[in-house]
Amino acid sequence: MSTYPFLYEFNAAGLDAFERVFTGQIDDSAVDPVDPALASRVEGTKPFTLAEFPTAKSMAESVLASLGSANLFDLLPNTGIWAWLTFVLRDQLFKKDGEGIWKVGEIHRWYPSNPNDWQKGQRHLVRMPVLLLKSLGDTADHLLSSAPSVLPEIREQLTSQQDMFNPSFQQVARALYFDDAAGTLKRGAGGKSGGTPRRLAKVRQQLDVTWDLEDLDPTKIIETLPAEFSRFKPEPFQ
Repeated sequence: MSTYPFLYEFNAAGLDAFERVFTGQIDDSAVDPVDPALASRVEGTKPFTLAEFPTAKSMAESVLASLGSANLFDLLPNTGIWAWLTFVLRDQLFKKDGEGIWKVGEIHRWYPSNPNDWQKGQRHLVRMPVLLLKSLGDTADHLLSSAPSVLPEIREQLTSQQDMFNPSFQQVARALYFDDAAGTLKRGAGGKSGGTPRRLAKVRQQLDVTWDLEDLDPTKIIETLPAEFSRFKPEPFQ
């Protein structure tokens, strides 16, 4: 278990090295994340300890605690800090293939995009969980219950637009798809059939035409959902 005295941000040279690691040009052992030629301290931050994070939420909690007095929203467009966190968390986020090359998948999972580009920005495996937890707290449980390495279908479907960060909407989604007793998603919540998050995203657009969802009580939203959502609704609404 490694502990860094504070959070760092990669400079231009560090970002170049970071990208070369994840595109298989150099080995990760060639990059020292605290080398002053590659990275510098983020002012106001506290120590960050690498632990075995079972969920994206536990990882996000640790990052938020390490931010200290630094303002998360000021740091969202800071590519250097999110790249640095991705690098030091790489063992939990990605695996290597038989030739020792990191299997990182689609670029926006590891290289932070413009945070204002919601469809791309929401795919980052570190920044998005931290933002969700900061913005929604426990209301984001359904979006953060998977392992840090997993970009679940439910997060893809329910965070692709900025107005989806509406707490009322996410309270509805949590009530539908999260099993509090098990601490996991309900069975079938990751599918594509009726009543799943993919359908909820579309129904939300329809409801927006009739109501201002920001001012609507979550219980009212659940009551108005069509019958296809019944299998996911909490008992009082079934």
